[in-house]
Amino acid sequence: MLRKLALSLAIAGALGTSNANALGLGEIKITSALNEPLVAEIQLLQMREVDPQQIQPSMANIDDFALAGIEKLRFLSDVKFEVKPSSSGRGSIVMTSSVPVKEPFLNFLVEVNWPSGRLVREYTVLLDPPVY
Repeated sequence: MLRKLALSLAIAGALGTSNANALGLGEIKITSALNEPLVAEIQLLQMREVDPQQIQPSMANIDDFALAGIEKLRFLSDVKFEVKPSSSGRGSIVMTSSVPVKEPFLNFLVEVNWPSGRLVREYTVLLDPPVY
């Protein structure tokens, strides 16, 4: 209960700092499997007039993880982020790692900063074993 309240307050605070140029994060799509390097894509929503070059995604800091009651796994420090704009005016954030994911269950916070705001969102993913 306390964890959900803390996360809600953190997200509300992040949303409260944004203005009309709001940015949203959609669902995550995992295209890698367990024991493979992470490859995932998060849809960017409501980009409006935000320049894709101004969007700076990253793994949230250790304080945000603590506030949400989530353990920040060492593996998460290896994850790289890349913003990919699309012609539809949306875009996506591609997450990759250079090392294989050994845990079948990942729970993490993604932070996105842009000139007029900040957003932190929790993602939980279950990685399936590779299919041969």
